[in-house]
Amino acid sequence: MSSKLRIGWWVAVALGMASCVTPRRTHYLQEADHGIASYPQVYTPVDYRIQKNDELNIRVVTLDPESKKIFNTSPNGQTQSSNNSQRGLYTYTVYDDGNIDFPYLGAVSVEGKTTREAKQLLEKQLHDYVKDCSVEVRLTNSYFNLLTEAGAGRYPITKEKMTVFEALAVGGDLGQYSDRKRVKIIREQPDGTTTVKEFDLRSKAIIGSEYYYIQPNDILYVPAFKGQFFRINSFLTALGITSSTISFGMLVYTIVKACLPKK
Repeated sequence: MSSKLRIGWWVAVALGMASCVTPRRTHYLQEADHGIASYPQVYTPVDYRIQKNDELNIRVVTLDPESKKIFNTSPNGQTQSSNNSQRGLYTYTVYDDGNIDFPYLGAVSVEGKTTREAKQLLEKQLHDYVKDCSVEVRLTNSYFNLLTEAGAGRYPITKEKMTVFEALAVGGDLGQYSDRKRVKIIREQPDGTTTVKEFDLRSKAIIGSEYYYIQPNDILYVPAFKGQFFRINSFLTALGITSSTISFGMLVYTIVKACLPKK
């Protein structure tokens, strides 16, 4: 084999190996080391705080049938059911001034409060109208967005504290060519600003860190590998492509050499 063919062989092998998708690039919960990021374990997750344009499902629980009818009936006459699947029939919008318009109470300021704080506030203000009652407050527009090299989607947050791994499971996980080392989370803050943070999803240290739990309206962006030219997911595939490339190169070389005039 000539020196040029040898060089071509090693270049093809190098490209094939560099393009392989190895378990180290795709597996989760790996030990933090020089190639996997480590995060501090002192972060305490905070509750989501209600923002403008949020939609709240509010249900007043009481034994008084008249009060139940007043506070759990929508403007079109529909009464909210105790069934979980029916609780979204009627919601209250948080307006630009941070208030909701609640029957008999009028404007109630809920912006910046957690759903638990909003519940306590409503129970306190309703005391003058209903002596014994309990209030349930749920965020109905609780979604997150997932953008990957394979596609995009908007998915519901089905529990109060959803982890990033649960979010990926809802979204169907990531493609094998998604760069889990450079995941970005785009999050709206209560003051109206937006933050963008990058983290390594492969790291075991992510558990308990600030990246472990997602919040409503979060955007998870996972790019494809940088400089991914050949999409190869195993060594045997890389070897097969390399061999085919070399064989084709030798064939072309032989044909060209045969066509050249002999000296």
